[in-house]
Amino acid sequence: MIKALEVPIDSNLLPLSVYWSQKNITHRISESEGKQIVWISNRKDIHQIRNDFDDFSRGRLQLQVSKKNNTTNKAVYLNLFFSYPMTLCLVILSILGFCLVQFQFNTIVDLLRIQLIDRSNLSNILNLSERISPAEFLDHGQYWRLITPIFLHFGWVHLTFNMLWLWELGRRIENQFGSIHFISVVFFVSVLSNIYQTISTPLAFFGGMSGVVYGLLGYFAIFTLITPKREFILPSAIYILMLLALILGYLGVLPGMANTAHLTGLIWGCFIAIPSALLSRFFDSKIGNNS
Repeated sequence: MIKALEVPIDSNLLPLSVYWSQKNITHRISESEGKQIVWISNRKDIHQIRNDFDDFSRGRLQLQVSKKNNTTNKAVYLNLFFSYPMTLCLVILSILGFCLVQFQFNTIVDLLRIQLIDRSNLSNILNLSERISPAEFLDHGQYWRLITPIFLHFGWVHLTFNMLWLWELGRRIENQFGSIHFISVVFFVSVLSNIYQTISTPLAFFGGMSGVVYGLLGYFAIFTLITPKREFILPSAIYILMLLALILGYLGVLPGMANTAHLTGLIWGCFIAIPSALLSRFFDSKIGNNS
């Protein structure tokens, strides 16, 4: 999203936020370094936002928020959805995937796995491989299996941990570069991390958003090194904690981890951040020279 306005922390932007939502101006208000920042998705709305704030501050624009209806709450929820639609969709799909696993809807879950195990009597008689590989599925056009394992979660802790990180990291990328850029990063990392995990554990049933989360962490780390953005800066302790979890997983201290998906997700997240950061740096310099 684009920064449109920066105002003192004590400014009451609630009436303006409702007013902008009614005018279908997609925006978000955040707090940073003692100030409020108004972000918008469309550059053409910058002048409208600034003029409205100036008129409101000088009393030329009279706005009043009614407490007798739920207009404000609806505006907040709509604003939340329009600000992070892909992040919210990924969270919702992950919750659905968790429910499918938890309540043993195995017929549907088997359609979402990247590989299956077939130990039927017929397969044993024909001496067929126990593993039905991704290549066999792809030969039949089942390309969704390269991505859908990220939505399968195995327990509340697994789901909650991944969703907290997805929300914290995903919405920042979606805010900065839009939904298409964000979902492209997610799909790129998920496909590669799922394939590498399948190769390393050909008979395993695995799933979860962890590989994507590690990919987003790698994306943040490299992006910050090349083009420091305040929204992407994370405390060093977070990187240390996640790398420690990765090491403990490989050492077997944390059992049942899709370690290869985590490691390859991290590596490919770092890789895809390089062109993104370089392009962002180029366009930021262009905007700075034109302003």
